[in-house]
Amino acid sequence: MVAAVGLNVSQARTLALGAYPTAHLRVSQSSVSVVVKPSADVRVSQSFVSAVVTPAPDLRVSQSHVLVVCRGRISDPQVRAWTFTMDWHDYYVLRLGNVTTLVYDTFADEWYNWGSGDADLWRAFVGTNWQGGQIQAANNGSNVLVGDDGNGALYFLDPLGTDDDDALFGSTTPRPFLREITGQVATRSRDSIPCYGVSLIGSIGENASLSGVTLSTSDDQGHTYDQYDTIDVDPADYQARVDWDSLGSFAAPGRLFRVADYGVLARIDFLEMVDPPEKK
Repeated sequence: MVAAVGLNVSQARTLALGAYPTAHLRVSQSSVSVVVKPSADVRVSQSFVSAVVTPAPDLRVSQSHVLVVCRGRISDPQVRAWTFTMDWHDYYVLRLGNVTTLVYDTFADEWYNWGSGDADLWRAFVGTNWQGGQIQAANNGSNVLVGDDGNGALYFLDPLGTDDDDALFGSTTPRPFLREITGQVATRSRDSIPCYGVSLIGSIGENASLSGVTLSTSDDQGHTYDQYDTIDVDPADYQARVDWDSLGSFAAPGRLFRVADYGVLARIDFLEMVDPPEKK
């Protein structure tokens, strides 16, 4: 064991203090079984604390029975599968351990990668359509209820939401989440095809105060990408055009186009290549 800094015990039974110091742990008329990591300023009174397994800053418990104070995702190598329906789309979710989350939209017949923040893993561990939650659905965007394995919270999915809940990091402030879409222009020609530019068509200006739209292209099947200028869109400018000009040329097997934003685009209809200028 290692010394515990600032440990005060009164009328208590302490079984073990783990491998790290515990700063300012005060217990009164209590039984502390295990403290396995630093716990800054933990105070308990007339309580039973079984385990504090991660740092718990400024934790105060009075006349309570605390079993475990923990935070963080557990290691999970298993594949989990579950389904839900939202906006008349049926979704099939495959969570591949703690690596990535794949979502299949049966209506669009497409696979997507859904993740929290900029990660490839979605915090939704499991979910379902709550048939009895129509009142909650009216206030929260849908009746799709999902559970977070990182902090144990329950969420409703809001298809119109532009922000993601930041509860995993202990904050109540929502944050924007990254949205990416990738498409390809394929060619079999060994000759280079000029790309005079591309034009993005869709619902623009949804939340443009957060960020602009960024285009990246890959001519080696996605192994590397070249990033172009980020185009800012004024808030609520729904008639805005997002164009990138003079994008060089590419040969077989073709070029991948990747569009990324943090809430500017509520919907992407298509990304079209600009036709070559007419010869006079």
